[in-house]
Formats: sequence, structure tokens, C-alpha cells
Amino acid sequence: MIKKKENIDKAMKKYYKKIGSTLKRWNNIFCTGISCKTNAKRDIVIIIFAIGLSIIALGANWYFSKQTKFENMQKIEAAKKMIQEAVRQDALEKFEEENAGRVLAIQERFDPTTWKEYKSNWYGFKIKYPQDWKYPLVNKVRQGSRADYRVSFLSNRQDKNFIGFDVAVYDINKIKELSATDEFPKIKTEQLKDSEQCKIIEGHIIETGDYPAEEIYIPLADDCYEKTFFFSVVNGQYIYNLAPVLRAGTEFNGDPMIGVSDDLPEFFSAISQFENIEIVRPKPKPKAPAPPKITAPYPVSYKKDSIGRLICAKKNDKPSKSKKNKNKHLDMECCLDPDEYPNPHCYYPVEKYGKYLK
Repeated sequence: MIKKKENIDKAMKKYYKKIGSTLKRWNNIFCTGISCKTNAKRDIVIIIFAIGLSIIALGANWYFSKQTKFENMQKIEAAKKMIQEAVRQDALEKFEEENAGRVLAIQERFDPTTWKEYKSNWYGFKIKYPQDWKYPLVNKVRQGSRADYRVSFLSNRQDKNFIGFDVAVYDINKIKELSATDEFPKIKTEQLKDSEQCKIIEGHIIETGDYPAEEIYIPLADDCYEKTFFFSVVNGQYIYNLAPVLRAGTEFNGDPMIGVSDDLPEFFSAISQFENIEIVRPKPKPKAPAPPKITAPYPVSYKKDSIGRLICAKKNDKPSKSKKNKNKHLDMECCLDPDEYPNPHCYYPVEKYGKYLK
């Protein structure tokens, strides 16, 4: 019985030895992986590095995807702006053609060859106005105005909203640009100043046929600027603005171009007759020399004649040599003697003192 037990123990030891050898061999193979205690630090580094690479790859993919999307959006916006600008230019060209035709039709109603002419050689322009209008009125430049010169051409009709037009002249050296003139449209609110849509006003500055002037027109329905309508010419150092004049005390609520077309059609023909001429200014006359300042002492004895001149107070004065002074000296009585110098404050009648005045 005891021997049988010893045999069983030997068999079990042999079996365990064999099993242990197999497990050891498999453990060596398994320890080459991430679970082996010996390689744990290395494997952690590898794992962290792999995770970092994954994050970088994902981030790069997100960034380039975002960048591509942003660039595509920019291209789309640029394309939209190009389309809008093309549409705007097309609409502007169409409006200019229609406007030129309308202006020409109004202009042909009048014959300016029979009109009177106003000329300013000082500011270098001339213009015609209807012969039955009032004589041009040169206005005193009002306080706050930037114009150097303003002349008004007014009709005799006073039953219309627009009764004439002004020619205002501005020195470019002072105001720098058209937007600084009195007639240039004002923006409706301060908040609109920084608005992108209100920064562009070129579309409101219109070439009108063969006119010598550009038309500045802001219609009633504009979102940015107050309504206005006038013409402008830039020549040399001056800007010439030609603007319709409202009747005093009148506030016009309609569209300015329509109002002028109805009330003052002559305005368009007058603009067509505007012309710049050579500036000619007379040379200033030299100032008369100031009378010499009298430094001689005032006479101690005299009287005044009917016009205030100082003359000799002696009734029967007869020139003779002074008794008190032997040398020639200044006359102090306006009674000139042969040995005296004339006093510049005194008046000496030539018939009496002529020979002593030489």
C-alpha cells in the first residue's frame, strides 16, 4: 500500500514537471507581448505614442477639413460679390442710358443760343441762363459753408418748388474732395457710417451723355444717404457744383430728379452750356505811399482857416528876419520869415510866402 502511494507521488511529480516545462515555454512566448512585467514601461510608452499620433492625425484632419471649408466659403463669397458687382454695373449702365435719354429729351425743349451768358473770369467759368430770368445774384457765402463763391440764377416764377439753380465754387486745396462740399449727400444715421453697403457711393455718381459735368443723384428711396440731385465739374484747382434751388420756406418731399424735371426743366439745358474758361485776374493796384509822418514840433501860435488849416495869427504879418535868433530855425508861429524853416504843420499861402518856400 505504501509502495503504491510512492509510485503515485512519483507519477504526479513527473506530470507536474512536464506541465511546468510547458507553461514556462508558453510564458516566454507570452512575455514578448504587452502583458509581460519585464516590458511594461516600454509598452506604456508605445501606447502613449500611438495615442498621440492618433490625436495629431485627427487634429490635422479636422484643421485641413476646416481650412478647406473656409477657403471654399471664401470662394463662394467672392463669386457672389462678383455676380452682385456685375449685376450692379449692368443696372448702372442701363440706368445711365435711360437717364441720358431722359435728360436729352428735356434739354431739347429749349434753345440756349438765345439765352444770356454769365461769365466769371476770376473763377474761370461761363454758363447760359434763360433771357427772362432775373439777373444773376452773387451771394455772400453763408457761415459754415466751404464754398469760395456762389452765384444764383433764379426764374421769375415763384409758384414752383424749384425756382432756379446755384453755381458754387470750391477750392480743392481747402476741401480736398467732392464729399466735403455743401451739396454732397449726408448719411442718414451715424450707425450707417461703418456699414459696408453705405461705403460705396460711386453708383450714385453718373456719367450723363455728353455733359461736361457728372450727375450726383440719390433717389428718395435710398437706404444710406439723404436724397440729393446736382451736377459737378472738377477743373484745375476748383470744384464747380451746379445745384437746383428750392423756393424759400419750401420742403420738398418727393424725388429730387423728378421734382427738378417737372419744375425746372431749363436746369438741364443750362448745365449743358457750362464751360470752363481761362482764369484771368487783374493785377492788384500798388498801394499809394502813406504820407510821411510829421515829427516836427507843433506851432505855439496859429489860427485855423475855413477848412481847418493852421495859418499865421497876425493880421498884417510881413516876413522879416527874426530878432531873437540869428541862425536859421523852425517857424513856430505859422508866420514864415526869411531865416526860418517852414513848419510842416502850417499852411503858407504861396502869394505871400512863395519865395521863402523854395
